[in-house]
Amino acid sequence: MDRNSVIGFALIAAIMIVWLQFMNPEKKAEIEKAAAKRELAVKPQGAAPATAPVAVLPDSLGAFATAAAGPEKLVTIENDLMKATISTKGATLKSLVLKKHLNGARQPFNLVNSSDRGALSMLFLSSDGKRIDTRDLNFRSIGTDSTLTVTGKQKLSVSYELDVDASRRMQVTYTFTGDSYTIGYDLKLAGFGSTMAGNQYQLAWDGGIAYSEKDHADEATNALSSAYLGGGLLKVDAKDNKQPYYREEESGKAQWVAVRSKYFVAALIPSRDTEGIYLNGSRKGSSEFENYVAALKMNLPSGSNVVEDHYRIYVGPLDYDTVKALNIGLEKVMDFGWEWLTRPFAEYIILPIFNLLNRYVGNYGLIIIIFAFLIKGVTYPLTAASTKSMKKMSALQPLMKEIQDKYKDNPAKLQTEMGRIYKEAGVNPLGGCLPTVLQMPLLFAMFYVFRSSIQLRQHGFLWAKDLSVPDSILDFGFKLPLYGDHIAVFPILMAVTVFVQQKITPSTQTNDQMKVMMWMFPAMMLLFFNNMPAGLGLYYLMFNVFSIAQQFYINATTTPEEKAAAALQVAAPKAPQQPRKGGKKK
Repeated sequence: MDRNSVIGFALIAAIMIVWLQFMNPEKKAEIEKAAAKRELAVKPQGAAPATAPVAVLPDSLGAFATAAAGPEKLVTIENDLMKATISTKGATLKSLVLKKHLNGARQPFNLVNSSDRGALSMLFLSSDGKRIDTRDLNFRSIGTDSTLTVTGKQKLSVSYELDVDASRRMQVTYTFTGDSYTIGYDLKLAGFGSTMAGNQYQLAWDGGIAYSEKDHADEATNALSSAYLGGGLLKVDAKDNKQPYYREEESGKAQWVAVRSKYFVAALIPSRDTEGIYLNGSRKGSSEFENYVAALKMNLPSGSNVVEDHYRIYVGPLDYDTVKALNIGLEKVMDFGWEWLTRPFAEYIILPIFNLLNRYVGNYGLIIIIFAFLIKGVTYPLTAASTKSMKKMSALQPLMKEIQDKYKDNPAKLQTEMGRIYKEAGVNPLGGCLPTVLQMPLLFAMFYVFRSSIQLRQHGFLWAKDLSVPDSILDFGFKLPLYGDHIAVFPILMAVTVFVQQKITPSTQTNDQMKVMMWMFPAMMLLFFNNMPAGLGLYYLMFNVFSIAQQFYINATTTPEEKAAAALQVAAPKAPQQPRKGGKKK
């Protein structure tokens, strides 16, 4: 490795430091600018959101007060993927437990955080100025069964009705499919056109998504509320507990609104044009839980006494293929980094290859090893050319030394002569670090995929119990600067392979600078990867192992004649120029 290669590796390290400090999910901006300029509005301390869902006492419900009385009745609906509980109090979803996904303690858990009041609510202002939240009203259940089951492609519907008075009636119908995370939600309003202020209501998911992972601080960095409208993604992230809450409202046609945690999402999907969206987020005191509201604003068609709105509600895992199959762009809520660089790598290279390999290989650790081998094979020609270029540079060192001594007092001439030698020898002084630089977008994309993709969640390999988190074997109980609060094994092994790879890679210098770099670069990689997902550490470890094997092969197949060819090419005397025809001008 020569000075230029050292500079190249230093630049790579600088890029990683900047990325880890400023571009990781914990430091990314909360709001993305899309079709139009949007601003995050922070409400002043103590003020209530103008349209946020709030609990209302029965005596403030006006004409709806009589509809608040009555006992609560629960109905449990179970399909192949989940078990949901619906309450007559608000005709709302009070519990949803997934069958194929457990929490960090490997136990079933309820995705609905606000299980006391329920997650789904319809909100509006009555004509007499009362704020109505349907979770304060008691519906009548159509049917007497308390437990229902649906499987396969079968569908099952449960309905709830509310008679406000002789002229106003509300009906909510849930439709479950046996093999789907998507729930149909139909809302029928009769006689409400003149009793809703502004002829508008909101359908809201209130309470965010319950945390499922052991590391709540890490999960909080991925929790947010979001909306997709006008071809752009809008996000609200209540990461700062010093602010009472964050709020975002936007007019226009929305494809969906959603709240998410690290691995799960709840999305409301309308079937007709919306008036706009409302997002809200809050975080209280030292609590790590971020509470979110996501609502669709809907207008009642004028002149219609009966309005029927149809929605889809997706509540389930943030599996890329599953949410993409909804054909509404819900996969946009998944964070794959830079939209123009790392996201294409994630969507069109990493995930498709992983899904293909998963058809034949059941263990994701083995899939990562195979993936590393494939990437190594693709980059082999570039790496081989780079290594041979380094060997040529090594052969050029005596000549380079002679040039440096000759023009030590003339830096400009020195650079010119060195450039000439590189050109005539056909070597690239930055070729040694070029393969690594070209892999950086892929490496960053894999960080996002391994960190946020549910495929790796709770899948183990060797001593790593979960490839989506660091493979810690010892927790300190305190945090060391740069390193973290634990010891992970894959980063240590990876640092060893980095050191070995440097030892066997052709080097053009043996000065003290290179000796320091020989130890510094593995140490930096150890610090970078100690807090990254175990799957990423495994990938880079195996990539280095394959690189070492490849380097041994290149070293064994490169002859001394090839190494000296460049030196002979440059050192060969040039043919004398032929004299011009004709003599000197007299």
